[in-house]
Amino acid sequence: MKRLSNALPLINKLMSENDKICFNIFYLISNSESALWVTDEESYIIGQTNERLPMWIWIKENVTEGALKEIESVMEERLELNANLNVIADETIIRPILNRMAERKKVSYNSMVPMVIYRCDKVVNTKKANGRMILSNENHKDILKNFITGMVWDLEKRPMQEGEAEGFANDVAGSSDLYLWEDGRQAVSMAMIAHRAEKFARINTVYTDSSQRGKGYAGMLVGEVTQKILDEGRIPMLYTEQDNICSNATYRRIGYTLCGELTQFKFA
Repeated sequence: MKRLSNALPLINKLMSENDKICFNIFYLISNSESALWVTDEESYIIGQTNERLPMWIWIKENVTEGALKEIESVMEERLELNANLNVIADETIIRPILNRMAERKKVSYNSMVPMVIYRCDKVVNTKKANGRMILSNENHKDILKNFITGMVWDLEKRPMQEGEAEGFANDVAGSSDLYLWEDGRQAVSMAMIAHRAEKFARINTVYTDSSQRGKGYAGMLVGEVTQKILDEGRIPMLYTEQDNICSNATYRRIGYTLCGELTQFKFA
C-alpha cells in the first residue's frame, strides 16, 4: 500500500479510457491539495478530496485478496474520521468488503440508486425545440435559485437550507460554463460544464422547469453544450441515476452511450 501526492500518472498508466470516464471525478479530486490517494500501484486506486466527501475506489478485475484487505483497512481508517463515510465503487466488487466491515465494526450502511455513466462521441439529437442556448448572467439569479431548488427537491426530496439556493445562484450567475435554454425570452432549462480535464469534460446540473418539461428543451441544451465540448477536442461525459428514465432516454437520444455503473454506499 502506498500513499501518493499526485495520482494522475498512475491513473493514466493503469486505467482504461472507459475507466477514466467512469471515475472522471478522480480528475477533480486531483485538484485538491488535501486529497487522499492510496494504491498498490497495480490493482486499485482510492481517491478522496477530504474525509467529508465521498471516497471513490477503482478496483481492477481479478484483484487479489491482499489488495482487498488493503482497501478495507483504508476504508476503516476513513470511517474513524467520518462515521457517515460515503463510498462509490463497483457494487459487485465492493459489497463483500462492506459486509465484512459492517459485521466486524458493528455498523450499518445503505446503498443508493446506482449511477450510470455516459459518454458522447457525436451529437445525433433529432428532436428539436424552440429557442436558443445562452450563457447565464447576473439577471438570472432568481431563476437559478428556482432551478436549483427544484432540482434538489427532484433528486433528494428535501427543501434547500437557508442561503443554499442563493449561494448557488451567486456562484454560477455569469459563469462561462453555466448555460440556459431560452424560449421567448424565458429561461426554461439549465446545464453546466462542471469540470474539464485534459481529455474529458463533465456535464452536470441539468434541469428543466417543471412547467416546461416534455418540450425537448433539456435535450437541445445538453446537445449544444455537448457539441461545444466536442469542438474543444474533449470527450463529453456525465453521471445520472439509473432510475431516472426520462434523463437516460434524453441522453441516449442525443448520442450518449453507456460506459458503466457505480453505486454509492453510505455508512450510518
